[in-house]
Amino acid sequence: MRQVVRSPEQVELMLPLAGPTSRILAYAIDWAILLLVKLSLWVGVFFGLTKTASWVRRLIDRLAAGWTVPDMPGGAVLYLILVIWLVGWVLDLGYFVFLESATGGQSVGKRIMKLRVVRDDGFPIELRHSVIRNLLRAVDELPGTYVVGLVATIVSDQGKRLGDVAAGTIVVRLDRPLAPGAMPILPAEGRPEFTFAHAQLARVGRTEVALALETLRRIDTLDPERRAQVLERTVAALCAHMEYPPVAADERAAFLRAVLEAVGVA
Repeated sequence: MRQVVRSPEQVELMLPLAGPTSRILAYAIDWAILLLVKLSLWVGVFFGLTKTASWVRRLIDRLAAGWTVPDMPGGAVLYLILVIWLVGWVLDLGYFVFLESATGGQSVGKRIMKLRVVRDDGFPIELRHSVIRNLLRAVDELPGTYVVGLVATIVSDQGKRLGDVAAGTIVVRLDRPLAPGAMPILPAEGRPEFTFAHAQLARVGRTEVALALETLRRIDTLDPERRAQVLERTVAALCAHMEYPPVAADERAAFLRAVLEAVGVA
């Protein structure tokens, strides 16, 4: 599955979506890390020898001893279970929100599995996106084995669980792109002549240069129809930005080469 987004230059970008298997493996890694953290925390609270741990243990003992549920035996046990669940939920939420916000959409599991959470438009997520998608993780985990989230991911065309739908996010694979080939060499004879005004070349910045370079390096790997589409969109974006007249279809590759030569890149 792939998500198609458009760059500011109106060029289509294909984002490979993560499948259920890789997401489950990433979550399993995160779950194992969180389990170790929680076990370490409770061991430290109940069996630690520091004054802080002893104080927390005494506080929990007093609360447990003084809180009962009318007509219900074992109320203190229920209270302790509630406290443990609440602390675990806060740790889960804090773990994912902190890491996704600090790393631009990656927890430890996602980093190992080479996944990343991004917005639907392909841009990095912000704090609010991470908070929303992870608050709804409690719903996706129902009935305790992540069945709701798994079904939603399989049914969704974009592989979204409910948290992703609410936050407007997707999980993408960080596939290693193919190494770009060399730019095609155009023969000097018969090459169209392009002239550019100083004001037009002044509009060509690093973004435009990168767009032209990547287009020229990739077009030979594309089929003829896709090659024509990519050239058309790239050249149209550059012409609009440079305020240059439209370029004929059979001259678009030469136009990109001429722009790069004019700015001293090619």
